[in-house]
Amino acid sequence: MAHCVDVCIVGAGPAGMVLGLLLAKQGVSVLVLEHHPDFDREYRGEVLMPRFTQMTRQIGLFDHIQKYPHLKLTELEGFYRDKLLLSIDFKEIAPEAPFAIWMPQPILLNALFDQAKQYPSFDLWFDARATGLLRNGKVTTGVSVERKHEKILVHAKVTVGADGRFSIVRREGHFDLIDEDHKFDLIWFTIPKPAGYDNKVRFFFSSVSNFLILPKYPDLIQCGLVTSKGGYSEYQKKGIDSLRDVLLKSHPFFHDFARSLKNFSPFNVLQAKIELVRKWVSDGLVLVGDSAHTCSPAGAIGVSVAVGSAIIAADIIREAILSGDVSEKTLGKIQKLREKEVKHIQRLQKRFTQVLFPSSGWMRFARPGLLWLAARSGLVRRIQRDMLAMHEPLPVGSVVKL
Repeated sequence: MAHCVDVCIVGAGPAGMVLGLLLAKQGVSVLVLEHHPDFDREYRGEVLMPRFTQMTRQIGLFDHIQKYPHLKLTELEGFYRDKLLLSIDFKEIAPEAPFAIWMPQPILLNALFDQAKQYPSFDLWFDARATGLLRNGKVTTGVSVERKHEKILVHAKVTVGADGRFSIVRREGHFDLIDEDHKFDLIWFTIPKPAGYDNKVRFFFSSVSNFLILPKYPDLIQCGLVTSKGGYSEYQKKGIDSLRDVLLKSHPFFHDFARSLKNFSPFNVLQAKIELVRKWVSDGLVLVGDSAHTCSPAGAIGVSVAVGSAIIAADIIREAILSGDVSEKTLGKIQKLREKEVKHIQRLQKRFTQVLFPSSGWMRFARPGLLWLAARSGLVRRIQRDMLAMHEPLPVGSVVKL
């Protein structure tokens, strides 16, 4: 079977869905492919920092999204052991967007789907797995798909890889990485929210462990224990008692959870990779979001950065479809407009990693004092503002607006 559209987007994550929504609103025929049967599964990237609010307000999407269930997180606190080092109100970071949002990603994706499916030119296929790219010489002309045991050739003027850090499109398109950094992982787990717990993001540093706590909608706490690259496998080799001991020494919140552990089933691991692709486009083919530039969990900004690139891509791809020019040169405007900020954010994340895992004994010894000094000097606030919020609107035309 064959199917023809203007744009085929592989991956129905936040970047793919925002891109598809914006293109369909402009009358571009769009097909989004999602290899899972629905949106209802476990995700780790569910915090939307102020930059997400800023950019979705810019395109007229924020009011729609906030109608759906969510929590607004108002402050960020950093501790060394049990001592408060810094407290940052999000209104200090972005007065125009004075909060972060915790919204379960299935809710966010369904909110985007609800908005997108009102446009006749939008289509979403679940249970549809991309298996390869279609080509005419060096030009990508679509993607081969398996959908419910049926093979379909989807022909498209522009094909987009929005399928994340393990992108099939990136692999099949022979895109290469120019940067890869992977020094730590996060071991995720959830616990019940204690009575009276407020909606703050908290980071904890100590000589035993580093971890973060995030309120999770509706009545849970999402916890992330920082471990060195591959550290979770080491815990598994030693047995559940090894991880239980770390949790018992980390924070009283974890004690009941730790004592109840019988195996590793409550845990998920997020690899804290930073990746950057050399070239994000080729003739007829574009990478957006984590497929092109993967952020680490530092700052919880992966979704926001990915969506920012999708918004810019919508502007450029629309122009390319209208002009009939889907060359690498034309589509390459996406990378030119976006790469500088992405690289800057990734550099900030690498510096944060150096704080988590100092390379020298001297740095490990001096870390508490350096953190205290950075907090009191305002340096941390400047870095957080730089990472968590936009300094200026995205460079897109007014036509990319709902």
